Amino acid sequence: MNPPRSGRGRGRPEKPVNADFGPARAIQAGRVVLTYRTDPEAPHAPVIRGARRKVIYHELWLIGYLTDEQHEAADRYLMRLEQAGGAKADARGHSGGRSFGPSEVQVMALADLRGADFAIGADALRDDVRQVIGWNIWPKRLAPEAFRDALGRMAHAWRM
Repeated sequence: MNPPRSGRGRGRPEKPVNADFGPARAIQAGRVVLTYRTDPEAPHAPVIRGARRKVIYHELWLIGYLTDEQHEAADRYLMRLEQAGGAKADARGHSGGRSFGPSEVQVMALADLRGADFAIGADALRDDVRQVIGWNIWPKRLAPEAFRDALGRMAHAWRM
């Protein structure tokens, strides 16, 4: 009698799947910071525990690498990216009634983003800045000095 085969049929053991992407995994990976505070209405109650996601540009601001104006420019850029989400030009040629194009908020956000992108400069740098602020991912090719200078130009363009 032959020994039982594994589920894959080739005799190789199956790889265990680690599907835990919950809070414990995020804390271990350093993507989340635990915060503790007391309740102002009940100072003798137990301390309230919370969590907040680490944001790259916010962490750079906390250690003093970015100025307040650069931090505010990054916040505004993120807000405009969220507002402009899904906006695109109407190519269907509807006339009259609702044109199914971008909303007024999306148009204003896109105009603001175009001004900031023009201030940042090169397309590659713009894409890297957008990746850091919008996706919270630091590209390997981006130097911290280039990111700081791009935020400075953005803050200057927005007169912050």
